[in-house]
Amino acid sequence: MRPIRIPQGAAALLLASTTLATQACSQAGPDFQPPDFQTYDQGRFIPFTPWAAGQAPFDGPPTVSLRLDGPLGAYAPPPVVMDTGSTGVVISAADLPGWSPDKAKAYPRGWEFLSSSKRLWVGHWVPTSVAFVDAGGAELARAQVPILVVDIEHKCPGYDVKTSPGTCAAPKATINMPKGIAYMGVGFGREGNGQTQGTPQKNPLLNLAAIDGRPIAPGTYRRGYVVTRDGVHVGLTPANTGGFRFVKLGQQGPNGAMDWPQAPMQVAAGGLPAQPGALLIDTGIPTMYLGVADPAALQTRTQTNANDKAQSTVLADGQTVTITVPTQPVTTLAFTTGQGDAVAPTQVLVNSPMPTAFVNTGRHALRRVDVLFDADGGWFGLRPTAP
Repeated sequence: MRPIRIPQGAAALLLASTTLATQACSQAGPDFQPPDFQTYDQGRFIPFTPWAAGQAPFDGPPTVSLRLDGPLGAYAPPPVVMDTGSTGVVISAADLPGWSPDKAKAYPRGWEFLSSSKRLWVGHWVPTSVAFVDAGGAELARAQVPILVVDIEHKCPGYDVKTSPGTCAAPKATINMPKGIAYMGVGFGREGNGQTQGTPQKNPLLNLAAIDGRPIAPGTYRRGYVVTRDGVHVGLTPANTGGFRFVKLGQQGPNGAMDWPQAPMQVAAGGLPAQPGALLIDTGIPTMYLGVADPAALQTRTQTNANDKAQSTVLADGQTVTITVPTQPVTTLAFTTGQGDAVAPTQVLVNSPMPTAFVNTGRHALRRVDVLFDADGGWFGLRPTAP
């Protein structure tokens, strides 16, 4: 297994990450037992649509091909973004041939908020068959989940899910019946980020009914997925989980058996000491969000946020960031801003002070690691890949 490359000029960073790795290993203890997938043999690889000519993996968001069939009509959208930073399939009502206001009223009103772009999508949760298909249209796997059929889109910088869930008091812009929305959120532990309706029951990767046209036999199927640079494996088996390093996730939430929190990590940024918190590896964005207790101690500058175009505080060039995940053995992602390292995000956006650290790595981390989520057992895994 090849080590993760540390960028040039980061000798101090290497020392810090080594110290953190030693601490995390000692905390895991000698009795650590990784998950056992030996009895599970059902799985399916779903390829991403090919990266554009000249693109490196994860220059843009990964996309998959879907076919939708529900009470508002059948629809084969253009390639759909697969986003690990949200949960639930989101499709424009204007693109469904059978949609009408009267038909939509039969289904629960719902919403989804994307905090990075400040978009609030509002519509109805409609039960739908979601088929993953190959380039020729053949069905690879099929799920049955509610999808959010959107009839209103707000640009809502001040969205507050606690005081006005699903509504925008002061929208910067509103589009009625927007077209072209095709999004598939497959993340976990996202309900706390304004996505209260993003529960595991809406995640198509966790709710497959059939693989290659055959119904799933629950006893030999382990719910979960593996994200790689070429596609996503659904169903965890010995064949697709080899080489992973694991960490156990925390206590389950209130929204069913697959409702696990985000993965733990420690982050050291600039000259600040490492701070523990939560990790999100988000395929939906190229930027990183960094939350620490004392962001004023970081070297920063003001720059336009690539996600929502607002003026934002970003980490200055020449600053080191080390993310240490207490997998067994430990996995470390490290880079120095402004040096062009492949794992570095396009920007490191600095959040307001956070007593518990938070890191959204953005999608470039997937150039160095594959990511596993075990929804049945509550495990998170990372598998280093060749630089």
